[in-house]
Amino acid sequence: MKKIVAYLSAFILIIVGTLSLSSCSKKSFYSEWNKAGANIEKDNMFEMITVDEIESKLGNKEESFAVFFGSSNDSQSVKDVSAMQYTADVKNYEGKVYFLTTTKLKTQSKMKEIKEKIKVDISDMDASVQCVLFEKGKVEFNTSKKDSDEVKKFKIDEEISIIAVLEYVIEYYPVK
Repeated sequence: MKKIVAYLSAFILIIVGTLSLSSCSKKSFYSEWNKAGANIEKDNMFEMITVDEIESKLGNKEESFAVFFGSSNDSQSVKDVSAMQYTADVKNYEGKVYFLTTTKLKTQSKMKEIKEKIKVDISDMDASVQCVLFEKGKVEFNTSKKDSDEVKKFKIDEEISIIAVLEYVIEYYPVK
């Protein structure tokens, strides 16, 4: 009987821990970015994703997806996140887009790990939100590579429009 109670207690702890972590990630995006000044609601369009989750998705060579990258320490990224949410609201987009917050990932060791795991060099990313499109296990385009042919179609007045990229992602690569 004691074993059953112990197993049941362990099971309940696992369930509670899992639920806490899943709600925590959504809350932490809102908390971090709202505190930084982004104009977003608790129920927003951003689905947090980790480097390990991206690496896992890359293992499925048939899957294609987009991830936005940005740091809440960068004022331009904060403006971009607000503009992205506003665009989604205006378009009545109720889906999600993946977002990797890079605020705590810009150390040499973390940047090296990210480059090894997902083939993306976040040290190239400037202060604005960037997007990487992964197509069947490899990087299809990366908006931090501003002169690449794939990225040029998103330029407006020689600058990459993160809103144009967002609209493309919403249309062709929504989170399912």
